[in-house]
Amino acid sequence: MAESKGEHKLVKQVHPSRPDWDYYLLEPGIDAVEELLKPQTPETGCEKPCTTIIKLLPKTNVAGHTGVGYQMINIDGFRMINAYVISDRLSSTTQRGFTLELSFSLNPFVAGVGVVGESSFFFNFDSYFEPGTLSHRLAECQTSDLTTSGGLPRLGGVDLTHILRTPVMGPYVRASVFNQDSVARNVEVSAYLLT
Repeated sequence: MAESKGEHKLVKQVHPSRPDWDYYLLEPGIDAVEELLKPQTPETGCEKPCTTIIKLLPKTNVAGHTGVGYQMINIDGFRMINAYVISDRLSSTTQRGFTLELSFSLNPFVAGVGVVGESSFFFNFDSYFEPGTLSHRLAECQTSDLTTSGGLPRLGGVDLTHILRTPVMGPYVRASVFNQDSVARNVEVSAYLLT
């Protein structure tokens, strides 16, 4: 099933971490896909860390209990990614926000095949090691819409924003957002890339 959403087309997919959710990929035109697959190269000769801001998911309206993702984007050349989930504000403690999942891949999207080797699950030996354990559990590169104390980040204001900071774990990245509420809301994902 495909439906039009402005200049993008929504294509129904199954998301591996939430197979029981309605999930759609925003598919831009072929020219836009080619542009997204070009490397985001940092400027040469920066005196301080090189940075750039890119759009991982254009602003779109997401129905309640539905997920939306975007195409794989080439971010090779950067070491850290700070992904900003920016959504409509919440006005009540009974409302919920968006969760974000980043997935990385060594390979780009290929028409008729998809993305080979895409994953949001990882284990980092540099930052975590439990002596005496031979098998370590994987972490998932995702956020919750709730704080560690269980509440919402903030009510009111201009918008509701949270950030997922992670090392770049592949030359290609995809952002997927999931609306935890039953009401449709606008959301976009922008990233601040850093060498």
